[in-house]
Amino acid sequence: MTAIYRPTLLLMFAILLSGCAVLSPSFQKPQVEVTSLEPLPPGPGNDLRFRIHLRVFNPNDSELALSGLYYTLSLAGHKVITGTSSNLPVIAPYGQDNIAVDATASLVGSLFAAAELLGSRSDTVPYELEAKLGLRRSIVPSITVRRSGEVRLNY
Repeated sequence: MTAIYRPTLLLMFAILLSGCAVLSPSFQKPQVEVTSLEPLPPGPGNDLRFRIHLRVFNPNDSELALSGLYYTLSLAGHKVITGTSSNLPVIAPYGQDNIAVDATASLVGSLFAAAELLGSRSDTVPYELEAKLGLRRSIVPSITVRRSGEVRLNY
């Protein structure tokens, strides 16, 4: 009976490894950058809302199938937005795609960030993004990427 199980076990192992590009030594973490922030009309309870435009880069030779995204965005050093999204495209090998996610802002973080932004009177703001990318077809359930820079404010 063990002779019957051995080929089945080897086949299952091969299938498992074929979906694990993340475990490949040549796998590179995807990059995520904020391209713009767009204020949205207030939500229920007058919550501050934004549309965050992200660009995801896939530096690998296999597609990047995303199952979800959990992100935290800090503006001017203040944690302002935390959100999730599950409606994400598959990123082609050596490709990139734009993603827009709607988010509700933290009132306290927003007040601190707004006070800082009003003082600077700039059309750009420094940001820090931490994004946890959920992966489909992978043993590793997610990858966390961090990015900082400046983002253009759309009024």
